[in-house]
Amino acid sequence: MAHGPGRVRHLYSCRVDRGRLGRVRPRTPRHGARPRAMYIKVVSGVVRVSQLLPDGRRQISAFHLPGDMFGFEIDDLHHATAEAIVPTKIVAFKWQSMAGAGASTSQVRELLNRTMMGLRHTQDHLLLLGRKNALERLAAFLLEMAGRLGGKTVFDLAMPRHDIADYLGLTLETVSRMFAELKEVGTIRLESSRRVHLLDTGKLKAMAA
Repeated sequence: MAHGPGRVRHLYSCRVDRGRLGRVRPRTPRHGARPRAMYIKVVSGVVRVSQLLPDGRRQISAFHLPGDMFGFEIDDLHHATAEAIVPTKIVAFKWQSMAGAGASTSQVRELLNRTMMGLRHTQDHLLLLGRKNALERLAAFLLEMAGRLGGKTVFDLAMPRHDIADYLGLTLETVSRMFAELKEVGTIRLESSRRVHLLDTGKLKAMAA
């Protein structure tokens, strides 16, 4: 189906309570079966992207928040598992729709900006895993979440601690100890298992550097 200039129609949108996005039947299919050559935008909720290592361990490479785009691949296959960890709404777009004449300049610019942000995040994550100790990793993670949530100092973490551990390349026990240590030195206050209050962002930045 041809679309006029400035109109890149989405393939489908759907809501996911929790679980793999690929197992969800779209509520509003647009052009038949779902192709692999597509990318996804998160409208609401949180999506984690992960891969299983040969020894059975899981490595989470990203948490995608509202506004994030993902699913960029060099071929027609998705090489990681994407799962909603809270009730989530996504929109999927065809690559060919964006590459065609129907894409507006603003849409292409948004896609490029989001792609560059994803690359920068990947670089930061590799540095975190390769060069930082456990306390530095958790401090950096909390600052990252605060920044992506609009600079809030009080926020709820959507992901459980075992997800944080797999994202930071740590054990669950180590993550729990690091939370306790940050609390003891007065940089954070834990109002619940998920609700975090950043008390001293300056000290957190020094720890994460």
